[in-house]
Amino acid sequence: MLFLRIPLPALLLNKIFLQKNIMYRFFISCFLFQFLFISTSLTAQRYTDSLQQKSYDELESMFFVIRETDSIKAKKIAGYYLKRAKYNTDTLKIAKGLDLLSTILNQEEQQKYLDSIILITKNKQNKEYPAKVYLKKAQFFLFEKRNIKKALDNLSKAKILAKENFNTKLLYRIKYYIGIVKSEHLGEKDKAIQIFKDCAEFYKNKDEYIFRYLYTLHAISETYISLKEYDSTTYYNNLGYNKTYKSTNSDINVMKTYFILCEGINQYNRKKYIASIDSINKTLPQFIKIGDLSNTIDSYFYLGKSYHDLNNTKKAILYFNKTDSILNTLKSIPQYKHVKTYEYLKDYYKQINDLQNQNKYLDKLNSILNKYLNDQMLISRKVKEDYDIPILIEEQEAVIKKLNKNTNTYISGLLILGILLFISGGLIYYQYRKKRLYKIRFEQLIINSKSSSHTANSNQVSKITKKIDVKVPEKHVTYILSKLDEFEENRLFLNVGVSSQSLANDMETNVKYLSQVINHYKNKSFTNYLNELRITHAVKELQENVMLQKFTIKAIANEFGYNNAETFSNAFYKQVKIKPSYFIKELRKNI
Repeated sequence: MLFLRIPLPALLLNKIFLQKNIMYRFFISCFLFQFLFISTSLTAQRYTDSLQQKSYDELESMFFVIRETDSIKAKKIAGYYLKRAKYNTDTLKIAKGLDLLSTILNQEEQQKYLDSIILITKNKQNKEYPAKVYLKKAQFFLFEKRNIKKALDNLSKAKILAKENFNTKLLYRIKYYIGIVKSEHLGEKDKAIQIFKDCAEFYKNKDEYIFRYLYTLHAISETYISLKEYDSTTYYNNLGYNKTYKSTNSDINVMKTYFILCEGINQYNRKKYIASIDSINKTLPQFIKIGDLSNTIDSYFYLGKSYHDLNNTKKAILYFNKTDSILNTLKSIPQYKHVKTYEYLKDYYKQINDLQNQNKYLDKLNSILNKYLNDQMLISRKVKEDYDIPILIEEQEAVIKKLNKNTNTYISGLLILGILLFISGGLIYYQYRKKRLYKIRFEQLIINSKSSSHTANSNQVSKITKKIDVKVPEKHVTYILSKLDEFEENRLFLNVGVSSQSLANDMETNVKYLSQVINHYKNKSFTNYLNELRITHAVKELQENVMLQKFTIKAIANEFGYNNAETFSNAFYKQVKIKPSYFIKELRKNI
């Protein structure tokens, strides 16, 4: 059979050539992709192999070196560290791995890792864990959440664990933050100064702690400003400035701006406003450059206050508005001193009859003060001292009425005002009820204290009804009861440091017999028996001795056998349901 060769059309030839070309490119692409994939896999494998050759310490060093520049590699290193620790079932290394990973997460996610570390190291501790984790949690609650109670709780736990595990370095870091809380949030400035000075002494002349030493000096300076001890502030500012100014380390040298700003604020408090402005303007660009929001706020705020006191309203409002703009970016409520910003702005817009802005800053002021009032720490009491909340609410009510006149928003304004009034009314009513209850208790206490036979009679009844129950030889019972009568008549209960053991030694008897006799015949524990004698005597003595009323609570506590004011106040309140300070205040009123 013959086959004919028929020529293909040109179009068909082109189509076949194009298909072959596409297939050729596809195979080349696949080859290149496979080559690149294998190359990348080999690189990753080589990197993992290199990690396997590293010790735990080397992995940790590598992590900190690249953490800021390459978070993906840092996460890989921390992940490998954790994986190895889990394989070796090394609890403390697992804790370290979780800690490393937590440092490259956001604050909220970090807390989950920290909680895991606390859980796994609860029964297996070392110098670092879990004390270091409690410190980190305290910093989170202090700076991110401004939850002072939780910050203090975590600091207390961290301090105990650091002491138990002899971690002196960590212990002083914890003490520093306790000082910050006492200074800035609890108003315990004198205690904070002592803590800071203790820390400064530890860090002094130790090159590895130079930054912590400088931060501590700065904290001392700021605390002395609050105590209005301006010469001491200048002394510590100069000390810190000279330490930084002479340094060849650029990072340390930058620290001088903190002392310059602190001295600027100090000059403001000395009413040297021009000097204050000059110092603050020298430091402000640096704080803006490094993104230090806290000190940038301070700079704007004190520039505003300085210009305000120089009667330069235009510049003052400019800087108060700048302060407000940064405060708006914060996730937490402002520091208490910065709340004054809204008061300045509110008053300014009131003067120029700008109702819109007046109401805006009144609302901010009332809202923040309300948050502080809900705080269980000292700051809530300070708010009540510094601000008349009902008057501020009345002012806002008047502004809202003007703004909403003849508009549909009038009702919503009244609703907001009603909520604020309700909150304020609740607080006022609570205070009224508390004072009224205290007054009733005070009057009842005065009446009861005039009858001196009640306690003695009740004790006698106890002797008769309980005698058959006590498991102490009768001759010992009689002896101990007679000695207790002497103890009460001679007021030996007023001696500081009395305990069941010391009293038993004085009576030359067995402490167990003494406790059983008091339990059965006095119908109370030794501690309650001792407190009842002391407080009953204190109530009577405070009424009769006018000079004693002028003593401090601490001095009065010592008079009645207590080592400190808090223990005395708690015992006094437990027995008579009012504080000794209130009792003395009412006695003075009666006089």
